[in-house]
Amino acid sequence: MAFSIGLRVYQVSVHKEKDRTPLTLTGDGTATDAHQFLADFVDLNVDTNDHEELQRSWFFEKRSSASVNSIYGYLRYGTYGFESDLIDRKTKLSNYKRKVGDLEEIPLYFHFWSPAKQDFALAAFQSFQARSCVQVVIGAASAAYAKKFKGYRLSFRKLMPGDVKSSAMYSAPVKQLTLLRKKVPENKEDRYLFDFKPDEVEFEVSFKAKRRHTLGSLASILDKSSGSAREVLRFDGIEFDQAKAEVTVGNKRRTVGVVGYSNDAGVIELSESVKFGADGHPLFASIQHETEEILRDFHKTLSKSKK
Repeated sequence: MAFSIGLRVYQVSVHKEKDRTPLTLTGDGTATDAHQFLADFVDLNVDTNDHEELQRSWFFEKRSSASVNSIYGYLRYGTYGFESDLIDRKTKLSNYKRKVGDLEEIPLYFHFWSPAKQDFALAAFQSFQARSCVQVVIGAASAAYAKKFKGYRLSFRKLMPGDVKSSAMYSAPVKQLTLLRKKVPENKEDRYLFDFKPDEVEFEVSFKAKRRHTLGSLASILDKSSGSAREVLRFDGIEFDQAKAEVTVGNKRRTVGVVGYSNDAGVIELSESVKFGADGHPLFASIQHETEEILRDFHKTLSKSKK
């Protein structure tokens, strides 16, 4: 259930090493100045970070920001370590033979936003066809912060549907809900499989609202589900490992991962919202606009929950 253009949003907080209580973020250059730390972290990582054990590399390409609270640009992410033939899909002729040391690099949008007078900041990271380096990057940021500010920790927590279920996105009407299970339940085999073997297929159930109707809000669906919104959803006695919902936010359709492998839960699909360039990647201004809209929605929701 990999998303073509996915967006992961994280809540970023600062706390003392032995106390998980989030501290109010400041702008004074101390341990609680998360914005300044992140700005410095980006500036210090504009050169390639090579992880030979993972055969990956990454670095930041920062863009000029009109907002003093925002840092954004591209994470240039690449993989290497194997040969392959790059061929013309029509003629089947080889254009280039990729070498083991060649680095396949893709641009992934990133955005750090530190609203004033809050005890949290927000971070957003794009993925491309399931390719992402978010865990490597936030791990490096957390380690660099702990080294610089002894006794403090910088935490990244991925926002799940249940964390912001009163937001515009998660309170929006659901037009389609798809449930997926990698392994077909044995007690359903005779009913659904015909001559197929259970280990050869995936089991999927999809609910689609009729025209001018909805399935209710995503929040209401999660509240009514008998499974855990973070682990499984249960329908007709079957636990599904993956689930995604298509919601309507204003005049836009967005697909959201509700439950899933490979951290698909909480991932927002932007493929149908962004505009693409000739290179097959989202135009910068387009994905920036979509990301800022989502960040503002989540910030509004999280701020209300603290009052």
